[in-house]
Parts: sequence; structure tokens; C-alpha cells
Amino acid sequence: MSSELQEYIANKFIKRERVDDDENFIIIWQNWLKNFTPSEIINNFMCPVNFVEPENVIIDIYNSFAGRIPIIIFENAQDFENFITNLFKMGHGAENLSQIGASFISGKTQRFLALSKKFYSNINPSYLKLTPEEWREKSLIIRREHEITHYYTKKFYGNANNNLHDELIADFTGIYAAFNQYSAKLFRAKNELAKIAVTCANNLENWTKTGDFAKLSTQERINFLCEIGIKGMCKLV
Repeated sequence: MSSELQEYIANKFIKRERVDDDENFIIIWQNWLKNFTPSEIINNFMCPVNFVEPENVIIDIYNSFAGRIPIIIFENAQDFENFITNLFKMGHGAENLSQIGASFISGKTQRFLALSKKFYSNINPSYLKLTPEEWREKSLIIRREHEITHYYTKKFYGNANNNLHDELIADFTGIYAAFNQYSAKLFRAKNELAKIAVTCANNLENWTKTGDFAKLSTQERINFLCEIGIKGMCKLV
């Protein structure tokens, strides 16, 4: 294993002794929801969006394992992509936007999730023997819990990135929440990290079948995976 790869998969999570539990931003969202529709909230306070289906935009204050967080759900994929494009001022020519299905936005005064109902990782529902609507609903759950896991690790471990360790934990949490079991075939590994990723994914699947796993809460499972790192996942079970 190259030194560069060893550095990449090194455990970056360090549990914080003190956690910022300030949820004042929730009050802002609650006031918005009392006075405006979801599409009006976006256009008035975030960015202008020319909605295709404004009536099919949903905003909810979700009581997650990481704390309360606003979630915006876009039934229409184009509305989601237009929102992300305009929010980040990427322009309509942004590359790979069709591949994006969720976004976790976190700042000093604002935190929320934006979720689409696209098929997760562009996996065809027939691959999972599900109807398109069943897979869209499960895809939404996976994305929601995946992004909340990033929120959780950022909040309690000071880290949320798109590297292998983070994505394994986030995908694991999302997939387990959607199916009440973990299937390694839903984790898409790529390039030189494929062998490590497949080993970890298979070990995570086997771990879910143990008595030790059943005794842990969602937070405890994430804490455990954060702290053992990729090397620990490779040896898990």
C-alpha cells in the first residue's frame, strides 16, 4: 500500500469533548414555515428558483439522531438541480449535476439538508427487485440518513468529508435505515480504493448480523465506526 493511500485512509476522526448544541437556527425555520410556503421560503430567503413543481417542494424540521435539522425535499429532479445550481452560483453548465442527489449545507448561522428523490447512486430499481416508487422512497431515506451522518460526524468528531471512511459510514447508516439490513452490493467502490472498499463493505454487512451490533444505537454504531477507522473496518468481525 502506497504512503499516499495510507495517508488517505488514515483515521481523521477525533471525538470532541465539547459539542455545539446551539439550535437557534431552528427558530428561524419555524417562523418561516408559519408564514410562507416551502417554495416561497427558498425564493425569499435562499436563492431564486424558477420551479417546475413548486407545490411538490416539502420542508420539514426533522428530529434526527444528530439533533433537529431542516430538510428540503424536492419531488422534481429539475427543481432540485436548479436549487443547487442557484444556491452555489454554479451556473447552468455545472458538470455532473445530474449525478448529485443530496446536499448538506452547514454554516455558522444556517444548517439544512436538500434532498431529491432520484434513484440512489443511479441504481436501477430492478437490480433490487423494487418498483420505481419503492426505490425512490428508500433512496430518500438513504440520502437523508447519509447526510445526517455527515452532520453527526462534523458535530461530534469535527470532520465531514467525501473520503472513503466518511462515505462508508454514511452509506452504511443510510442503507441500514432504509432496509433494516446492510447489503454490501449497494456500496459502489471505485478505482484503486475498490479492494479496500469492498472488504470494508462486506465486513460491515457481516457485522450487522452479530449480537454486538444489535445492542448498539445508531449513534453508538457511528461512534464505533468513526473511532476504529478504515483499518479497523478491514478487520471487522
